[in-house]
Amino acid sequence: MRKILILLLLSIYTSFAITITTTVKSVADIVKEITKEKAKVYYIIPPNASIHTYEYKASDLKKVYQSDIFLYIGSGEPNINNIIKLLPKGKQIKVSDIKGIKLIKEFEFKEHTEEQKHHHETFHPALWLDPENAKIIAKAVYKRLIKIDPRNKRIYEKNLKSFEKKVDEIIKYGKDKINKLKNKNFISYHYAWPYFTKRFGLKYLAVIELGHGREPTPKHIIKLINLIKTNHIKSIFAAKQFYNPKYADLVKNATKVNIIFLDPFGINKNYIQMIKFNIDKVYEGLK
Repeated sequence: MRKILILLLLSIYTSFAITITTTVKSVADIVKEITKEKAKVYYIIPPNASIHTYEYKASDLKKVYQSDIFLYIGSGEPNINNIIKLLPKGKQIKVSDIKGIKLIKEFEFKEHTEEQKHHHETFHPALWLDPENAKIIAKAVYKRLIKIDPRNKRIYEKNLKSFEKKVDEIIKYGKDKINKLKNKNFISYHYAWPYFTKRFGLKYLAVIELGHGREPTPKHIIKLINLIKTNHIKSIFAAKQFYNPKYADLVKNATKVNIIFLDPFGINKNYIQMIKFNIDKVYEGLK
């Protein structure tokens, strides 16, 4: 009987898993690189949805409140303060507050600076698109994990070092590839890529959309068309989460540019695959 009880307790202990939830998939993918099979990792905003307009479901809130760790960006996510105020501080990681995270607080375009102030956002939320930030997020997750699961410290440390190496390699890959381009001018539909363009040496020249879902004015479209022609732009980059074909097609028909879709959230990709996909697509569009 004693042996059966010990085996039962052991099976319960070994089946226990740390649960971690994030707002966006890209951050969840970074977390998975450290935890591997040692934790259950969830995200609540689907990667094919807009981070700015997503409406949380009851099942999303259940995931958050049942988690051992909840990671959120701290900007761009709708009503995030209403979620975290009921969550113990010890279970939260506000990604933008992690020491060493590089935040973009000054935007290239006047319209988006005004939009930022209107929504009380102090920085651009897509910070995971700078792979250097991914390493910093991964290390913060590692530090929290070894506090709540010290038994697996060596595994987490090994996973962290492996991920850091992969990130360093993808940054080198991206810089080497982008450096081959003669024209590094970058135009996107939505202002989603300042971290990515800054890390890989692209010049963020313009955007079509004037803010979250704000339609461009005729004056802005004309200015954009002239900019594309003057700078010999071959492609405009878009993401399905932030896209209105009406205005993209208008610009495309007037300039003959290509519309190339990037992936800021890693649909059907892990973190490294997502970054590589975007590097390759940008290179193809600008070469």
